[in-house]
Amino acid sequence: MRAMRIVVALILLITLVVTVQAVVTLQITVEDSQGNRVPGADIYVAGTHVGTSDGSGLFLYDHAGTTAFNLMVSKTGYQSTTVSVLATERNRTITLPRSTVVLTVLVYDENVAPLRNAIVRVVGPDAEKTGETGFDGKAIFTLKDGETYQIFITALDYRDEQRSVLISGAQPEPITVVMVRGDRFAFRVTEVETALPISGASISIDGNLKGTTGDDGVFSYNLRKGYEYQILVEKPEYQSFAKREYITGDQQVLSISLSKAYHSPFVSAFDPVKKVVDSADVYIDGMLLRKTDNYGRASLGRLTAGTYLLEIRKGGFEPYSQNITVSEDSLDFVANLAYSAVPIRVLVEDPSHSILPGAIVSADGVVEGTTDERGIIFISLTPGSVHTLSAIKDGYHQGTTQLVIPVDGQQDSVTMTLEPQFNPILLGGIVLALVLLGGGVYISRNRGRKGSKSKRFKDW
Repeated sequence: MRAMRIVVALILLITLVVTVQAVVTLQITVEDSQGNRVPGADIYVAGTHVGTSDGSGLFLYDHAGTTAFNLMVSKTGYQSTTVSVLATERNRTITLPRSTVVLTVLVYDENVAPLRNAIVRVVGPDAEKTGETGFDGKAIFTLKDGETYQIFITALDYRDEQRSVLISGAQPEPITVVMVRGDRFAFRVTEVETALPISGASISIDGNLKGTTGDDGVFSYNLRKGYEYQILVEKPEYQSFAKREYITGDQQVLSISLSKAYHSPFVSAFDPVKKVVDSADVYIDGMLLRKTDNYGRASLGRLTAGTYLLEIRKGGFEPYSQNITVSEDSLDFVANLAYSAVPIRVLVEDPSHSILPGAIVSADGVVEGTTDERGIIFISLTPGSVHTLSAIKDGYHQGTTQLVIPVDGQQDSVTMTLEPQFNPILLGGIVLALVLLGGGVYISRNRGRKGSKSKRFKDW
């Protein structure tokens, strides 16, 4: 019995020793390619998840220590690693290389067209890469997964752009960047007197017209900084601005103020025969300025370049008006005034001074109308020239006269006398009557002579 107890005790002791020898603790250290500890890595043994590395990248795994086994370690952003672990190993360091992804950067210009030769720089925690866009505006980089990268884009004549991207395992979407012109330059043109914007001012750079200002007085143009340019700003009613300007690298706007260009033009007034017209009232845009002098001239005052309404008034002349354009090339204007038409009273009568109503009166071959019941018609004629008047009426010969209208505008009158025409039938009757009368007288005379002769014969 005692021997049996001893055997059982030995068996238990052997079992205990075997059990103690089967518990093996494996310390797993997870690092990246640079030797940095990787926390949160998943640990798999023979395909079974057994745990996760701690904040120090460590994990303790207890096993029987009887056989070797496969150990796999994985983490998002890293390439999974599988190793074979011997039963007797107590420490194993697992290196997880960063997984890589392809990032595409698309760069466009201000017209959303691919921008070539832009420099793209990608900066990460432990790496920096630089590339240049091709004809398609693309720059492609292979980056480590799980990292945040700063992307810097530079291009000639464009403002620098920057983006930030986190690579998070899945294939990232392309980074799209639309560049803004960095050489965009603004010309702001205002008026000196009022500080108001001037629209329509032409902008020339180095002798070439580039455009005109808008309603806000601004014209924008792509102008490379750090150079000197000949700037010319012009508008008809303003004094021109011309200057060589050095455009600094940080300058965005060039402010230009224009002063009004003033001129002092004159006007000379003449009548239809080219004689000067003095004492005529001169108006500009409806405002009376002054009268013409003895030479028919008058100053139009101090005017800016532009278009104005010139008017001249004087009795005896038609009102004169003309739009004039004042500039450096037109400082003396000529106004040819026309005489005002003068009303003329025309009386038509016969030689006995009896009025002739219904007579047709013409002036210079143009019918003016017919005389009224008083034998009168009023017509208008231009002074200073010879006019031919004619009048006709049934039963009368046409009457014609020439008339010169005085230039002083005084009303004049003219009397036209029409000679009556003879009626052929009446004339024939008169002639016949005269013939008959003459025949009667002749017959009477002849009879008297015959009687006297017979008496003489008888007496004889």
